[in-house]
Amino acid sequence: MTNIKKSVVEMRSIVKRFLDVTANKNINFTLFSGEICALLGENGAGKTTLMNILFGYYSCDEGDIYIKGEKVKLSSPKDAISRGVGMIHQHFTLVPSQTVLENIIVGTDSGKGIFLNTKSAKTKLFQLQERFGLQVDPEAKVWTLAVGEKQKVEILK
Repeated sequence: MTNIKKSVVEMRSIVKRFLDVTANKNINFTLFSGEICALLGENGAGKTTLMNILFGYYSCDEGDIYIKGEKVKLSSPKDAISRGVGMIHQHFTLVPSQTVLENIIVGTDSGKGIFLNTKSAKTKLFQLQERFGLQVDPEAKVWTLAVGEKQKVEILK
């Protein structure tokens, strides 16, 4: 019996331009389930731009994106997240004066409207902590956390 791996993400012939600068030119990228990969290149090579396209921050000018074999259009990070694509940013995107829980709620369904469903959010946070083996105090203010703990919060987000 053959074990054929199926891709979880495919980016085909991706092109992204900013005015007269081409940041990505005909980029092909495939990621298979269980794989760990690294994008390497000099500053300005287009790595971040490519990931920003995959996360829905930017739209590609040309090319196609497939997630689990389905062609998709990612118009926003919410689109990407709904399809199981997450992004850990190079620089922290946390609000230091807020708690861990508040930072995680921002941008989720628990954070819609002017009221927060903290009970639901805590349940989701505990599930994420269990799933990924990352423990952090939900009530801790982010400014009090060590760098490693802040990274955990970014991952849980």
